[in-house]
Amino acid sequence: MFETVQVDMIPAGRGNRPGTPLNGPYFITVHDTANPGIGANALMHAKYLKGEAAEELPVSWHFTVDDTRVVQHLPVNEHGWHAGDGSNGEGNLSSIGIEICENADGNRAEAEARAARLIGDLLYKLKLPIVAVVQHNHWSGKNCPHIIRARKDGWEVFMDRVRTQFNTHLGEEDVPMTEAERKQFNALVKRVAELEEQHSMKVPVWAKPAVDRAIALGLIDAPADGNSRDFFRILTIMYRHGLLDDNK
Repeated sequence: MFETVQVDMIPAGRGNRPGTPLNGPYFITVHDTANPGIGANALMHAKYLKGEAAEELPVSWHFTVDDTRVVQHLPVNEHGWHAGDGSNGEGNLSSIGIEICENADGNRAEAEARAARLIGDLLYKLKLPIVAVVQHNHWSGKNCPHIIRARKDGWEVFMDRVRTQFNTHLGEEDVPMTEAERKQFNALVKRVAELEEQHSMKVPVWAKPAVDRAIALGLIDAPADGNSRDFFRILTIMYRHGLLDDNK
């Protein structure tokens, strides 16, 4: 049984709904709203996303989940602004954003359970692998979803609920994939792995001089492994333009 979704879309053409096709999607990104205020439920966030403040930032995501409902704000084939990794970031351009409410007058445990069911549904409908589900932290380093992250094994427990929902759609025994479906699935897994590698990679050979210089100046800590390709690229540009000299 699929989670019921209430549709309340951001109007087309607004600044926080550019209508640009989503790449993939290859990921589902999980957020907390960081809004504990009374009444800060899914309907309130739907209203916020259609307001001037959200348009001016701009900020937008695909679903908000509270303890009683799921509200959809963007089609799953359009990108939003939620990952904090910039206008060309894979998080914004290739992932579905889901915000879980934390309003003081709501039932947070039920909101998380509902979000897990929604994500399991989306994985099944979009034929995505379980590894496609990531935290907001994955893209920007932000402590989000902070409530789940603060609990011991919080993310693991949440993902177990996602798997449970996903498996309910498969039945007691998995239906064998066709050859075409298997090829599509393997391509998705490969793409996810490639994107994961770009956001947590060892220092590439071409970036080593810039990294060594930045470490020597005390700008970054050693070792520098685990940073993104964009991080190493920007550091190298600075180095080649003389911005890492002692007198800068």
